[in-house]
Amino acid sequence: MKSSVRVAITEESQVGEARRNVGEITRRIGYSDSLGSDCAIVVTEMARNLVRHGGGGELLIRELQDPHSPSLEFLALDRGSGMRNVSECMRDGFSTFGSSGTGLGAIGRLADRLEIHSIVGKGTAVWARVCHPGRKEDPMPFEVGAVNVALEREEVCGDAWELDCSGERFRLMIADGLGHGPFAEEAAREAISVFRAYPGEPLADMLGLMHQALSKTRGAAVAIAEVLFQEGKVRGAGVGNIATRVVHHTGSKNLVSDNGTLGASFRRVLEFSYPWEKGTLLVMHSDGLGTQWNLDDYPGLSNRHPSLIAGVLYRDFKRTRDDSTVVVARCDL
Repeated sequence: MKSSVRVAITEESQVGEARRNVGEITRRIGYSDSLGSDCAIVVTEMARNLVRHGGGGELLIRELQDPHSPSLEFLALDRGSGMRNVSECMRDGFSTFGSSGTGLGAIGRLADRLEIHSIVGKGTAVWARVCHPGRKEDPMPFEVGAVNVALEREEVCGDAWELDCSGERFRLMIADGLGHGPFAEEAAREAISVFRAYPGEPLADMLGLMHQALSKTRGAAVAIAEVLFQEGKVRGAGVGNIATRVVHHTGSKNLVSDNGTLGASFRRVLEFSYPWEKGTLLVMHSDGLGTQWNLDDYPGLSNRHPSLIAGVLYRDFKRTRDDSTVVVARCDL
């Protein structure tokens, strides 16, 4: 999956940078001038809101890869004063800044999907998706959202993630190449290649194949989680410091990852299995995020789109010395 494009927004002059970034992306993926203009307006309003209401923040642009009907996701993340009433802020004419008060309303009209999570005193996260007119939502029993961001000033991300769905199960993996930069990216991409090449391989065996393939790289931490719909369980296996957590209404459970580095050395790979319930969240992230998060601290967030959940976790728990990846999946089977 492609990495997110990150634009820091701390002042009005950076609004134009965000608009230029999205313009380059929409032209590359073949959006019409009209649809590209819609995306530019969405990004402009998001970026302006970050400056005016959030005290600055980050704008993330993620391309959903589909050769027939691509779409774009936008995340605006701030740690400002938050909104007391999201519905009221969406209404045209409402403003706390003295502006025309049409920003969020314009985003809502132009985006195919829009969700907002805001807590007074903690900040706001706005997620929007703009789809190609020919795109249809995939008839999948799950939704997936992700943030995959390179360390600041690096041109490539040393983390990578991939999803595979076939039959009555889906698999999600994250690979974190040692360190950051091009050599870390090489290791992570090698792990992704093995994941794609052996879709039906048992988890422990697949990690063994990755270990062999990564021997010519600097190595990586890798974890794979597999949800078996009909059996009502989730299995997980990993080597290295990738966090995997299953979150449901009664609590959460961490899936254990074994010590070591694929491509270098590890002692063993064990698979762990836990029950899976309808509406359960699967959250996986690299060590570019801290592990001390608790979704109970964010009222209502667990019911939102996985992309919004991933964005909030990234905003509040990212570490500044490494690449950051967090992937969230919700299954309704």
